Amino acid sequence: MPVVPTTAYSQAEDALTLARALMNDSSGAVFTDALLMPLLNSAYRGLQRELAENGVSVLGEQQDIDLEPNPTSGVTNAEISDTSSPQLPADCLMPQMLWERATANTADTFVPMEKFTSGGGMLNLQPSTYLRLWEWREDKINLVGATQAITVRVRYEKVLPALTLGTDPVQIRAATDPLAFATAALAARSRGARALAQDLLGTAQMATEDLIQRYVRPEQVKGRRRKPYSYHRRVIYL
Repeated sequence: MPVVPTTAYSQAEDALTLARALMNDSSGAVFTDALLMPLLNSAYRGLQRELAENGVSVLGEQQDIDLEPNPTSGVTNAEISDTSSPQLPADCLMPQMLWERATANTADTFVPMEKFTSGGGMLNLQPSTYLRLWEWREDKINLVGATQAITVRVRYEKVLPALTLGTDPVQIRAATDPLAFATAALAARSRGARALAQDLLGTAQMATEDLIQRYVRPEQVKGRRRKPYSYHRRVIYL
């Protein structure tokens, strides 16, 4: 009986096995898991960057953070960072959007907060019942502060955990090919086979583009095809 997978995610070993086959080392005599795993993680991080730069939502995450007023000042924290309490989610690379709601008003909807983008730091405003504004600077979310308990909903770009074992899931669907070709390219370059590395890297880039298209296509309302430079719109008078 065939083994039915319990998840659509492939495993790290799938990419490692293909990478070894591309390097003509299917037995793993040279390119062991220990040797290839750092290269696979480099390819994994590179693929995450490519997906993020192309707006693929697979790396999006959302989490609610409860901010309580300080008993002394009566105001909530003015920042959410890696060292604050509560702190940023451990897998947060960069926040994208924030909403807020009074923690006590669980029946209310979350209201979007305005991102402050002007340079020079957050506006010097007096805290009120809601936070209203936020900015991302120095790897932390800066806030004005609020005089009541606020629940902040943070949507952010996340970082996937590094792969350590062959059985670890690759948390990007259908990513075996781009990861394997990129891993093999790095392995070839480490052995001085630059021509092979360049060929493998080109195939990895094509596989990455195909993967991006598969993610982006369902989000497009209407497909569009770029017109060639020789195309000229003609106006016909009837």
